[in-house]
Amino acid sequence: MYEKKDILAQAQKLSDQIKQLDTVKYYQRVETQIHRNHHIDEWMSDLKQRQKQSVNLQNYGKIEAYKRSEAEIAQIQEKIDALPIVTEFREAQSDANDLLQMMINTMADRLNAAHQDQ
Repeated sequence: MYEKKDILAQAQKLSDQIKQLDTVKYYQRVETQIHRNHHIDEWMSDLKQRQKQSVNLQNYGKIEAYKRSEAEIAQIQEKIDALPIVTEFREAQSDANDLLQMMINTMADRLNAAHQDQ
């Protein structure tokens, strides 16, 4: 029987191996580029602020101001989405998520199969 510390050690080893996968490395590289882009950072801050404001406008029933705010949010989102690095980031994120989900499903299937064999 395995002890908790052995399982945690193996989990850490697996985590380290996952970090070395090309898909994960690529995602991390693109994510770093996103965070270093000052335009994206400014637009994201503005977007978050406007989203909060928009929620408040909606809650207070200020429909026309809410509509204007939502239009401004859509414009900022379009600017962000138009950047090639953002498209690249989303694709890399999707690839990394798909890979990790496949790994989780494989482990779950193997655990379930092992459990049924007992």
